[in-house]
Amino acid sequence: MARAGKPWRWICDDDGKSSVFHLLDGQRRERATIWQNSATRFTWHTWNDRGTGGENSESTTSDGAKDSAVAALVRQGWAPGGWKVLWS
Repeated sequence: MARAGKPWRWICDDDGKSSVFHLLDGQRRERATIWQNSATRFTWHTWNDRGTGGENSESTTSDGAKDSAVAALVRQGWAPGGWKVLWS
């Protein structure tokens, strides 16, 4: 699984019906958002440090969406220097 390193972190808002995940950077800016559309559909979207949107897509799991969003941030050059995506 691709992971966001410290001080970046995922936080979750859960209203009991669906979940929304936010990837916050070290300055607490939102860099990725994942929201649950159904039991097996999670949409993700990335944001640069100024809040401009980047890549987006869907995954069948929240973990898959997190992996894809982090990989997109690395691909777009919006992740901290030296980040690499290592799939296990």
